[in-house]
Amino acid sequence: MPNSIRVTCPCCDTLLVVDPDTGAILREDRKVKREHASLDDALGSLRSQKKEAAEKLARAMEESKHRQEILEKKFEEACKKAAESDEPPPRPFDND
Repeated sequence: MPNSIRVTCPCCDTLLVVDPDTGAILREDRKVKREHASLDDALGSLRSQKKEAAEKLARAMEESKHRQEILEKKFEEACKKAAESDEPPPRPFDND
């Protein structure tokens, strides 16, 4: 009976033991990479992610309150840029 073939995945470093006759995987040894050393570290990371999400939500809510003002300022800037420029605006039919 031939020996089994050992193959190491280049992406995840998983060791696969393959039967050469059937091609079936007999064993799979994954190298588990833990993101956190302990449960306290994981909980701290989760709390920081929660805090960051709350800050993003607060910024989005503040931006939505002032959205009309921001859009008006952007429009005014675009009008100023267009007035200063001598180039005609791009025509969508020229790209065909």
